[in-house]
Amino acid sequence: MILIGQFDSPFVRRVAVTMNHHGIIFGRRILSVFTDFEQMLEENPLGKVPVLELEDGSHIFDSRMIIDYIEQLVPAEKRLVPMNPENRWRVLRIEAVALGLAEKSYERGVEYARRQPDKIDPQWSERLKQQIESALTWLESMQPNPWLYGDTMTQADITCAIAFTFLREKQQILLSRGDYPALDEHCDYCESLPMFQSSCYSAQEASNSGWKPRDYSSN
Repeated sequence: MILIGQFDSPFVRRVAVTMNHHGIIFGRRILSVFTDFEQMLEENPLGKVPVLELEDGSHIFDSRMIIDYIEQLVPAEKRLVPMNPENRWRVLRIEAVALGLAEKSYERGVEYARRQPDKIDPQWSERLKQQIESALTWLESMQPNPWLYGDTMTQADITCAIAFTFLREKQQILLSRGDYPALDEHCDYCESLPMFQSSCYSAQEASNSGWKPRDYSSN
């Protein structure tokens, strides 16, 4: 299998870390949704990452769909989303907020990095900022120790830690050490694990796709 996308994307990374966790070997094709957009349209009709290319050449799109496919390849007791209905919906609820955090952070980043200053919509930007802060506050209230739910790592932990890293490394939106101490500690712990280390956030890949770091904290 081949995973298509860059490791500055939280959506690509959460697929990679999930595959690492399950011991699924994969190759990678590094394509940017900006600098390689025409090629990405050939991989995914929406031109988005991640894309997982299977052995037969078929493609699966969207991190949720890809992770669902991956989870079907492993025994039920090893899956990162529990099978028990009560535990399942609790994990999926946290994952939904963490994934939304990644999505809104990405949207706000594009607003500032890809638009001319006079084209930025301040009301839309403020709305995104409020959504990001609300998601962070809600996730912080989960007080992971070390996990967000239960006594083992779940997909909620992977998605939350990767979204938090995305904010730290690429966005810097109202996020200084100590603002969200429980999430800081949770992220540090997760990112130290081998399955995360094998697919680290890549500032180099971000730079190669034209991303220019800046401080968004005052916007």
